[in-house]
Amino acid sequence: MNAAARRGDESPPPAFQGEAEGMMSVAGNGESAAGHILLVECDRERRKSLGFVLRLAGFRVTPVRTPFEALDWAVKRQGTPERFTALVVGSLTSPGDATWLAAELAGAGVALPVVLVAEGADVAPWGEGVVACRPEEVAVRLESAFGG
Repeated sequence: MNAAARRGDESPPPAFQGEAEGMMSVAGNGESAAGHILLVECDRERRKSLGFVLRLAGFRVTPVRTPFEALDWAVKRQGTPERFTALVVGSLTSPGDATWLAAELAGAGVALPVVLVAEGADVAPWGEGVVACRPEEVAVRLESAFGG
């Protein structure tokens, strides 16, 4: 047991602090040739799982909990070196959140591909600006979007 665990400190060890903040890449240096993904998922465990899969595929991931947080982050980062290259939407309060978010991003002038991670039969046309795929397909879908 390390000293932090004995103190009851729940902070991650230094090697994982960037990941806890959503800014760690597979290489650990915050850079990714594959792209910078904004991941919005309201369920903590699913957010961690999707983030892990995306990082393994080489993506840099910034996780957020709500569509409103995602919209705020995307708008603020647009036109900066820290801009996002895609938005991955997990399970949210309602399926319409993904199409609402795509419309709001477009209205704010933020051009981001939106990938909705849906389960089983939920993979269907979701409206303009939103592509749906199963969880096991998300990394491949994003890689193909970036020409990888």
